Amino acid sequence: MSIGVRIAAVALSATAFGSAAMAQDYGPFGYGATGSGYGFDWNGFYAGVYGGGVPMGNTPSFNGGIFTGVNVSIESAVVGLEAQLGGDIGDELSLDALLMAKGGMALGPVLVYGTGGGGLVGGDVGYAFGGGADYGITDYMSVRGEVLGTGAWGDMPSDLRLTAGLSFHL
Repeated sequence: MSIGVRIAAVALSATAFGSAAMAQDYGPFGYGATGSGYGFDWNGFYAGVYGGGVPMGNTPSFNGGIFTGVNVSIESAVVGLEAQLGGDIGDELSLDALLMAKGGMALGPVLVYGTGGGGLVGGDVGYAFGGGADYGITDYMSVRGEVLGTGAWGDMPSDLRLTAGLSFHL
């Protein structure tokens, strides 16, 4: 075998084995994902749907709705603003419309956050506070779980809302 054929064989082998190694480095968030920390990019606008219930409190019920918001990440810290619009189905139908601030920490594809704000809760002026976690499952989609304590403005919290949702990130 000539020296030229040997060099060509070595170069071809290195290219073939090197390509397989680079393909293994490609994860669910692509090469060189930007944003907070590593992995999922929590920056930007998002929207989604949620559903769950109020298993404890004055008025046990099921609830569901839509939400939209925007996040800004600074290193691994994430702050944002979110609007939720939904309804509670229990003994009667009622409207929830909340505007909430949120702040948390991005841990790769996981965002853990606290949130709080006000608006309409059960059709009356009220507030909500709590926390949750989002998990990025693709470049543009995440699932979430959230726990909110809600109540009428000026009163103690009366309900505990547990929800799960699906978000689409722009």
